[in-house]
Amino acid sequence: MTTIVYNAETAEIACDSRTTTDKIIVTDNAQKWFDYHGWRVFCTGQTCDIYNLQHNFSNNQFDTIESLEFIKYHPKKGVWYGCVKRGTCKSEPLAQSYAIGSGQQAAMFGLLNGYNTVEIVEQVKRVDFRTGGDIHCFNVTDPLENT
Repeated sequence: MTTIVYNAETAEIACDSRTTTDKIIVTDNAQKWFDYHGWRVFCTGQTCDIYNLQHNFSNNQFDTIESLEFIKYHPKKGVWYGCVKRGTCKSEPLAQSYAIGSGQQAAMFGLLNGYNTVEIVEQVKRVDFRTGGDIHCFNVTDPLENT
């Protein structure tokens, strides 16, 4: 799956680049985010889930998605948590630091203890098979280019 971390203290979101099946690593080069109308959206799940969510955002129909979580941010509208369950998409503003994905529990420990955002994902890579590859970190107050 993945590890996506929102650090409210530093206004950062970090994520890994690994996708897996139940038993093997598919790639360590996945892009787990897309830009949509001024928002940057980070998605858990397989790479195909990310593309599926991106497609469904464009037509506002989520009936082909069984279940996934996402964190999205807009430099002026803030950071939001969202989920799709059985075709219904819901989201709400995040008022505090949060993590999603298979490395969620380990990442939350790092957040609660004040660790650096990138270092949190780096450490999760050591204990979660589904988290790996390069780590990408974004400042949620920076404007997005070409969205």
